[in-house]
Amino acid sequence: MFKIAALLAEHKLPYAAIFGNHDDEGALSRHNQMSLYESLPYSLSEAGSNSIAGVGNYYIEIKAHGTNKHSALTLYFLDTHSYSPDEKKYPGYDWIKPNQIAWFKKAAEVLKEPHSHYTHKHLDMAFIHIPLPEYVLNNEQRKEIVGNFREGVTAPKYNSGFKAALVEQGIKAVSCGHDHANDYCHAAKNAKSGASELWMCYAGGSGFGGYGGYPGFHRGLRIFEVDTNQARITTWKRLEYGDIASKIDDQIIVDSGEVVPPKSSA
Repeated sequence: MFKIAALLAEHKLPYAAIFGNHDDEGALSRHNQMSLYESLPYSLSEAGSNSIAGVGNYYIEIKAHGTNKHSALTLYFLDTHSYSPDEKKYPGYDWIKPNQIAWFKKAAEVLKEPHSHYTHKHLDMAFIHIPLPEYVLNNEQRKEIVGNFREGVTAPKYNSGFKAALVEQGIKAVSCGHDHANDYCHAAKNAKSGASELWMCYAGGSGFGGYGGYPGFHRGLRIFEVDTNQARITTWKRLEYGDIASKIDDQIIVDSGEVVPPKSSA
């Protein structure tokens, strides 16, 4: 934690953190780790409410350039926990709990009124670790991804409905980690209209402590660039080595505040 935080502080970069499923398997609990994060320079991380599941359920308001009055972008962060509490019925990984979803929906509703006073279109994104069940794609859906599908999606077997809540509250993009070698983005579509309603992206594997080794896989990370004047979100990936200056799979996922359909269905 200190190695990561030192580099960000050196460059005076504000940052926010959420936990993965392994982070509290050592000597420090999630609460203790988040207390450290909260004390470090340039960290915007928060433990969040003790009345809901997990540690690190919070949001950050990013103000528009040239003004201290209005938020241009809200980033939501939620704890996706670790392993299933019911291995017999739902083996594998845990899911976002109902009280977390209720907290998110309440926060998003409360923020709608102040956001309505912003002179441009306000944007919202969400960040989680374990992918949602909707990240599991059929063969037809895989044809429209931007990036690489290198391994099976290890999402929870139980669907608690967070993807539906994201769409309901107008969130345009969600990003996860967990499956180290997947680095694609997929535009989830409305079941009735077929319209693209949410981009679901993988960050890719950036750390050296986890697995990799798939053919053609190199450590990298996903970048999101937000143009608040155009209400545009662009994303691409950068590699650890090789042609590090190249933007890999450069794409606009939100423009004028609306989800941009994948090219094959535009």
